[in-house]
Amino acid sequence: MTTSTDTIALSIRNLDASYGDHHALKDVSLDIPARQVTAFIGPSGCGKSTFLRCLNRMNDVIPGFRMSGRVLVDGEDIADPRTSLEALRKKVGMVFQKSNPFPMTIRENVTFGPRMAGVRDKAALERILERALRQADMWEEAKNRLDRSAIDMSGGQQQRLCIARTLANDPEIILMDEPASALDPISTAKIEETVRDLRKQYTIVIVTHNLQQAARCSDRTAFFLMGKIVEEGPTGEIFQRPKKRETEDYVSGKFG
Repeated sequence: MTTSTDTIALSIRNLDASYGDHHALKDVSLDIPARQVTAFIGPSGCGKSTFLRCLNRMNDVIPGFRMSGRVLVDGEDIADPRTSLEALRKKVGMVFQKSNPFPMTIRENVTFGPRMAGVRDKAALERILERALRQADMWEEAKNRLDRSAIDMSGGQQQRLCIARTLANDPEIILMDEPASALDPISTAKIEETVRDLRKQYTIVIVTHNLQQAARCSDRTAFFLMGKIVEEGPTGEIFQRPKKRETEDYVSGKFG
């Protein structure tokens, strides 16, 4: 748990989740502080990506998925029937493992969300476009090719474009599921630099199999194992002074 002096962006209590007969998450409770990077680590199948997708109800579309417990965003229960999924996913944006630019221009990709939300003023859309691309460290690369297809960009550029597309919706929280796992080292370094910069303005939750990436990017780390959080705390403590034997074994490479 985080200390009472932190501003909490997400508060999760007694979360259970299942896919049919598979019990993916077991009584998980966690506070995620605002304007910090929180990393989820753990071996494949431990529940960390399921947990991430619970935070903006992305699992709802999976047949047989069930969830109980509470997920509070700004103190509001996201499972409340009165909660608008559209409003929730605008507030809690997501960047996926595989870049998924739309088959349209760079400009159209970034402004897609605002246009769908009803923004019609061209000057306003241009301001959103430049702001989001600058925040994603893409402006210099993209400013002279805004009307070219996003599909023509490199994998790393496509992923940063997807980050810009999320930022254009002006979220409070950004979820990232293995955002650099398919990228080369140079592109990965750019994504990590972008993440570090974005935490000044946004709450970021990142799932990663790359322990060095978690150590470099995150302020706090939660270690998942078999559907539970074994240990959570400041990243330096998790990696250098873990309290639990399972955590020590995982971060030292004894399993995973």
